[in-house]
Amino acid sequence: MRAASVRRPALGLGVAAAGGLALGLAIWLVPLLRAETTPSKPPTATYSPSHPLLFFDGRTFAAAEAATAATPVAPMPDARGLLLPHDWVGGAFITTPLRDLAASRKVTRVILVGPNHTNAGGAAVLTSDLPWETPFGRAEADRGAVTALAAGGLVRLEPDVLTYEHSVAGIVPAVRRYLPEAKVVPLILRGGLSAEDIERLATALTPLIDENTVLVAAVDFSHGLPASAARQRDGETLALLRASDWAPLLRWGNEHLDSPASVAVLVETVGRLGATRFELRGNSNSGEVSGVVAAPVTSYVLGYFH
Repeated sequence: MRAASVRRPALGLGVAAAGGLALGLAIWLVPLLRAETTPSKPPTATYSPSHPLLFFDGRTFAAAEAATAATPVAPMPDARGLLLPHDWVGGAFITTPLRDLAASRKVTRVILVGPNHTNAGGAAVLTSDLPWETPFGRAEADRGAVTALAAGGLVRLEPDVLTYEHSVAGIVPAVRRYLPEAKVVPLILRGGLSAEDIERLATALTPLIDENTVLVAAVDFSHGLPASAARQRDGETLALLRASDWAPLLRWGNEHLDSPASVAVLVETVGRLGATRFELRGNSNSGEVSGVVAAPVTSYVLGYFH
């Protein structure tokens, strides 16, 4: 990922291309202005009453919503776990599934899992009990669920780290926009989690997932490869998702996905609830979206477990 400043994010122009969706659907991706996501300001030890709005660009969000509006609603009423990217070049791969989920049933809690890109903080899994400021109103944290997770010892409260982690902070506004009644349980995961860590976290999360809760993993897939090679790596990862086999993911790196642990937690947790069928809704990459297919790309996978 390219470094950028939180105070003045740089934007890059892309030319839209079609993003493929399964089940006969197509997301027609319109020109997107890329909002850079890696902050240059480090976390501080000062707590604030809410997370400020740092990772949001109105034009990029509007372009994603326009692409979403151009596609029919495809409900996912039995979805327990949702997989989407956090890179807003593929913004329609974020807004579309949240819209479809909202059309499917009432959602009152979203457990949002993503990578801790800088491995900041003092624990392998970090969370926050603070609300989030968004253009669509304040998104509240599920403080009871967060407190319960932190009490278990594996998860640590470090709100200031989450403020500067775009994998979660960049997705919360979209959650608030499409699922306004949902409280958020944000979790960011370091690289290098063990299989035992994955199982412990899944054990802690499983009791939280009721009929009105969805576990969302915001993960970008293949990084830094040509589009053709990225497609090959995506195919390898998708084969594991369809088999609900997460253990091999922990041996892979950015050539396949930027947070194997987040996807492993998703697969293991919803699998314990019987949601072992993976439904692919879309697979594209930044090259196809921007039209610059010769450049190294970041790939996107959209799908859900039921």
